[in-house]
Amino acid sequence: MKTNVVPFAGSTADCILTTAWVKGATGDSAMIEFNGGAVNAAIAFSCLVRPVAGDKVLVARSERECHVLAVLERSAGRETTIEFPGDARLSAPNGRMNLASGTELNLIGAQKTRMVSADTQIVSGRVSVHADTLSARADKTETRLGAVQVFADSIDTVAKRITQRVDTLMRWVEGVETLSIGSLIQNVRKIMTSHSHHAVITAKSDIKIDAERIHMG
Repeated sequence: MKTNVVPFAGSTADCILTTAWVKGATGDSAMIEFNGGAVNAAIAFSCLVRPVAGDKVLVARSERECHVLAVLERSAGRETTIEFPGDARLSAPNGRMNLASGTELNLIGAQKTRMVSADTQIVSGRVSVHADTLSARADKTETRLGAVQVFADSIDTVAKRITQRVDTLMRWVEGVETLSIGSLIQNVRKIMTSHSHHAVITAKSDIKIDAERIHMG
């Protein structure tokens, strides 16, 4: 098959590719060392790795403009920043995406960080949450824990129904415990014991004690 090659119009000297060293970078431009002098070059939109002083870069230069196309070399151990000039999105519509780090992974949002997924799983040896305000909302919550410790200055619970089923329940109240109940029904299958320094039982109408034997005093 015959191939037609159409040459670019203009002189081949219109644009040249060369290498240079970065002296410094600010904003969307970098100062590069070129032919023994310093030249201000724009950072190309495709150059996502942010150039820093000391980098060896690929430069496209013409009579009218100069662009840094890519970072070719950087001394080991220095931080690498991938920078986008505006909104950005990493997408894998037909596959899986993994972010992996050998030491530490940080997700930082200056205003908001959001996760949206049909199924979210967190697997970790330890999870710590620090927040000024923590809000959680769910239609149903199921928690399976080995041990729970809660330390709080104040706890307020509002619910239509609370059901507890435990083997042993122990509660210590150093001050005063106050109950305001419409009706109180207690069913004790074995023994009910109450000890106090002073005891007062009052009723507006009747008090009934019913048993086979009643010991007083």
